[in-house]
Amino acid sequence: MGAVVVGGLFYVLGQYLASQPQRIEKEAEAKREITVHGRGEVQGKPDVARLTLGVQTNVQPSAKAALDILSRRFNDVVSALKALGIKEEDLKTTNLSITPRYDYGNAPPTIHGFEASEHVQVTIRDLDKIGEVLAKTTLEGVNQAGGITFEIDDPEALQEQAQEQAIKDAKKNAEQLAKALSVRLGRVKTFSVSSPSPGPVPIFLERAQAVGGQAPPGPPVPAGTSEIVATVTITYELR
Repeated sequence: MGAVVVGGLFYVLGQYLASQPQRIEKEAEAKREITVHGRGEVQGKPDVARLTLGVQTNVQPSAKAALDILSRRFNDVVSALKALGIKEEDLKTTNLSITPRYDYGNAPPTIHGFEASEHVQVTIRDLDKIGEVLAKTTLEGVNQAGGITFEIDDPEALQEQAQEQAIKDAKKNAEQLAKALSVRLGRVKTFSVSSPSPGPVPIFLERAQAVGGQAPPGPPVPAGTSEIVATVTITYELR
């Protein structure tokens, strides 16, 4: 009985050892791959600008007083924007806050007033009006502004072009490496693509002063060109 068991164990061990070269060979084949990156870039002319405008009150004796002043000023700002042709759907409130202000000369600190602020993201579809928007809204009470971004409203066609360039760039890199390694490219195993967005451009505002009842001319804000960038990562099998 013991001899049978031992013989069976040797048989199983023999089968296992015999399979190892095949397994190692398959693993080696599976690892025969190369990963490359590619980049594509296409330029286009922006047709939309987005910026954030804000109104912040001075310290008021109560939260209600601060909110009342904010409401009046912000309504004036919205009216000015609509008078410039900005549609309701292109105005999006991004922040509304009431903040207590403390007197730290007392122990414990006591509240001595409140500030209120509100911010709206404005989409401007006529880029020639950017300066006028800044000038007229600061006249109505805007005293804060976030970054401005210039975008292409429908970038899909340009994104496709950038991706095609990125794929060609990655394939070129893969072919160069394969030639240097004396191997051939096989099928694509994995593929990923990303299209990073440009960051906002900061704007620094001072409260505009009316001249003869008219808003002063706004600052020039050239849109330039927008870059649509795509990056790809491709893994090829090697033959």
